[in-house]
Amino acid sequence: MPSHFTELRRIETSGGEVMKALHADEADFYGLGEAYFSRVNPGSVRGWKRHNEMTVNVVVPVGHVRFVVLDGDEPDASATEYDLGPDHNYGRLTINPGTWFGFAGGEEGGLVLNLSNIVHRPDEADGKELEEFTYDWNTPHGI
Repeated sequence: MPSHFTELRRIETSGGEVMKALHADEADFYGLGEAYFSRVNPGSVRGWKRHNEMTVNVVVPVGHVRFVVLDGDEPDASATEYDLGPDHNYGRLTINPGTWFGFAGGEEGGLVLNLSNIVHRPDEADGKELEEFTYDWNTPHGI
């Protein structure tokens, strides 16, 4: 399974909201190498990336970010879109190693939390230019 979405709990409290991300006893917990945030500017596109060892567990607690996961290496590989954010689908997207993906900020941009199983290393991931896959980032797709 190259990727999957897990709906997460949101707990209302008197002073605000608690938004769960990942528990050590969940099936998607493969250890914690590091946790980091990426700010995504409105309309900004980052792609394409494929981790060879890292399992990516991303949550968008602020704003709106569209993740696009590809089903293969071919230029015309089919794409699955995941709109993440507290006002969209609040949940965790797990992207397994060997899977190409990219992401784009919605109208207000967003903040992405990655809970990865290994520490980031530049030599562990591959990248491609946006035009190397036929996915059209210029089409609004609801962003």
